[in-house]
Amino acid sequence: MRLYIPKESVLVTFLLAGINCPRGARPAIGAAPAQKAEPYGEEALQFTKEKILQHDVKVTIEEMDKAGNFIGWLWIEKDNLSVSLVEHGLASMHHTAETSEFARDIKVAEENAIKKRIGIWKDYVEEQKEAEEKKNVVVQDRTVKYDKVIVTEITSEGTFWAQNVDHGGKLEALMEKIHQEFTANPPLPGAFTPKRGNVCAARYSLDDHWYRAKVEKVQDDKVAVLYIDYGNREVINYSRLAPLPAGTETEAPYAQEYSLACVKFPADPDDRLEAVRALSMDTLNKKLLLNVESRTPPAAVTLVDPTNGNQDLGKGLIKEGLVLVENTRDRRLAPLLAEYRAAQDAAKASRSNLWRHGDITDDDAVEFGARR
Repeated sequence: MRLYIPKESVLVTFLLAGINCPRGARPAIGAAPAQKAEPYGEEALQFTKEKILQHDVKVTIEEMDKAGNFIGWLWIEKDNLSVSLVEHGLASMHHTAETSEFARDIKVAEENAIKKRIGIWKDYVEEQKEAEEKKNVVVQDRTVKYDKVIVTEITSEGTFWAQNVDHGGKLEALMEKIHQEFTANPPLPGAFTPKRGNVCAARYSLDDHWYRAKVEKVQDDKVAVLYIDYGNREVINYSRLAPLPAGTETEAPYAQEYSLACVKFPADPDDRLEAVRALSMDTLNKKLLLNVESRTPPAAVTLVDPTNGNQDLGKGLIKEGLVLVENTRDRRLAPLLAEYRAAQDAAKASRSNLWRHGDITDDDAVEFGARR
């Protein structure tokens, strides 16, 4: 939906949080063919129009997607539109709603709609049978194959960069080659003209040593670079850049970016900062064991500390109440997800950090400003 915000004099695109809603029909646009409406998609659209079109509404913004659309909750008077759609059988609960303050309302609305067999739940008996059949399908077990890594950088969003310990000798040889070349043939400052996407040499401001870097942004005489073998970033003057010595630009980056599997960092900036600090203390510049759970960039992984009884660091952050469990539909990870949920229940029971005011999925969480 499109919302006009008078205070800001802007139009924004807004998506409802916490639900899956069937799509209405779409006309042909350009080369894209017309699309038929999904079952109850037109009914959901008409219901929404009758409720809110040309009406004053209240919204709470939770986040923004990659396309710049706002995602959140919308009220018409006292009715939460996400809940209303679900209770009329015109939408279902999305897994992201499970950690929201409206989880109970949406779940109860869905259960009532299922009992009444209305809307999208009209043929739910058949769907239940199909689900049972799917449960009987053999699912490949989770594969655990640890790589020894050293964590070199933590980002403000909670992702991290790590190097494979087994590649350490190759990286040292590469750095030595760059050092020797620039010692023997110092580059002329300002002779290199950087362009976005270039892989070049950059002189790191903290130690004045040369490292391989990728140019991410050029603005006037300032250049934003990513040090591809370590994962850290900085903005430097273009005069601190130079072409890499021949033969050093083709090797693959020695650092890769990862995220913690089944872990969601808080949306609140202060809570996220606290969680990132804890992750840094647990991981930065330490040799750990890493297992890739999903390769979708950035790859989702589990991290284990071999010096501390093979402690799962993601599970530890959840148990401390610093992060939330991120649900996944990957059935291979069901046992891992169950462990993480048990850890989150323990954090709730002890009212640790995020849960200090109680269960933030409860209805009273709004009173404390909690957000999913």
